[in-house]
Amino acid sequence: MDQDTLRILLREAVRETVAEVLQTVLELDRTAFLQVHGGRRNGYYPRKLETAFGQVDLKVPRDRESRYYPAFLKPYARRLVDVGEVAVALYAAGVSQRKAAEILSLLLGHRYSHETLSALTDQVLEAAGAFRTRLLPEEMAFVYLDGLSLKVFREGEGIVRESVYVALGIAPDGERR
Repeated sequence: MDQDTLRILLREAVRETVAEVLQTVLELDRTAFLQVHGGRRNGYYPRKLETAFGQVDLKVPRDRESRYYPAFLKPYARRLVDVGEVAVALYAAGVSQRKAAEILSLLLGHRYSHETLSALTDQVLEAAGAFRTRLLPEEMAFVYLDGLSLKVFREGEGIVRESVYVALGIAPDGERR
């Protein structure tokens, strides 16, 4: 048996094990929910979920009153790994979108187009921009300021030094912002 065949068989075995573990976690989660909140079991519905080891088919349990939802699954999410975070990390490291699409297809076993990665990156950068321009409260009990210098890849410029400033404020009620 050659190494490629062995690698494929091993990846498939790991994917099946991940599917079995996730299915067990779903069952235990529903049982715990029903013990606390009461109610009765009401079958399953199918769901595909992309993991780091490939796509797995799950039977998501439900209850009769439709109050239960698995704790570790986000509604309508189809990926256990946040592709947006991985895409932004690759983008920040200076990896092209086409190369990032290839890397993600190797890591997740699913092909993402460079257009999809571009849309994900734009969405995350838009959220970061909204965070940066939000209004801050007028009063702070303490303010901690710091900064560091990093090497960053800029298209057309190569690697340049950028300063990253960190500001941490403690409100009078003790909340960190």
